[in-house]
Amino acid sequence: MSNQQAPVIIKKVIEEGGHGHHGGAWKVAYADFVTAMMAFFLMLWLLSTSSEETLQGLAQYFSEADANEGEPGGVGGILDGTTVTSQQIVIQAPSSPFSMPGMAQPSRSDEDADAFEMELSTSSLEMDSDLAGMSSDEALRAAAERLEDEQFETANAAIVQQLNSTPELAEYADSLQIDKTEDGLRIQIVDQARTAMFPGGSAEMFDHTKKLIDVVVRAIANLPQKLSIRGHTDSRPFAPGVDNDNWRLSSARANATRQALVNAGLDPRRIAEVVGKADSEHLLEEAPNDPRNRRISLVLLRNHLTTADDH
Repeated sequence: MSNQQAPVIIKKVIEEGGHGHHGGAWKVAYADFVTAMMAFFLMLWLLSTSSEETLQGLAQYFSEADANEGEPGGVGGILDGTTVTSQQIVIQAPSSPFSMPGMAQPSRSDEDADAFEMELSTSSLEMDSDLAGMSSDEALRAAAERLEDEQFETANAAIVQQLNSTPELAEYADSLQIDKTEDGLRIQIVDQARTAMFPGGSAEMFDHTKKLIDVVVRAIANLPQKLSIRGHTDSRPFAPGVDNDNWRLSSARANATRQALVNAGLDPRRIAEVVGKADSEHLLEEAPNDPRNRRISLVLLRNHLTTADDH
């Protein structure tokens, strides 16, 4: 038996690089995905627990605008997006998306608002050269009258525009006469030779008269002035034995007009007086029997007149 040992064979196994699905790259991608999801849900949680002011600051931080002017959201009816303060107020974007934005105007009580309005009025009066030399009371009254004149012009233009845009009322345009008096803006509904506003001797107004009143109400509904309603007649007497006269007729027509104004949407608290003037104040003094003397006068009374009456 041979004592020679068998040779030792060493087998080397060389492993090649692992396949993609056996490597660790997917773990990195998965970790990034989980991190992103955690950040996303953290952001949602922060937004759901943040106050409205914080959210507003966040929105302004990411806004491309350099500055925001006026109340956020542009509330305010016809003044949406504008400000009526004496100085321009600019809200600067916050330095952090979660910092509190600067408020344009602190909340005010009614007394503070009145004081603020008076301050603005006084400052504007001081800069108005037209009011130089007047006392403070005179200057405030002049400024109030100027504002009322602008309101009267706006109401006048609204009535004319409405009449021109309504074909069925075009033929009655001459029956509406508008002018300014010492008392205020006077809107008169006047009888014409061929067009009456009421049947003869009656306070039951025609339909076209009610439509004219609707036009007036739409123009003056939002104005602050109180209203005087005055009925007028011509000088033609009633027949003997008739239980009526021009005083009763003018008063009844004035009251019928009051009711028509309220039905059309006018606040009844704005009615200062309802008066029958009969034939005491003719529109045409030289022609007392002219049909144009038969009319209803609606006078928007200047505020200083109604204020004096209240005291």
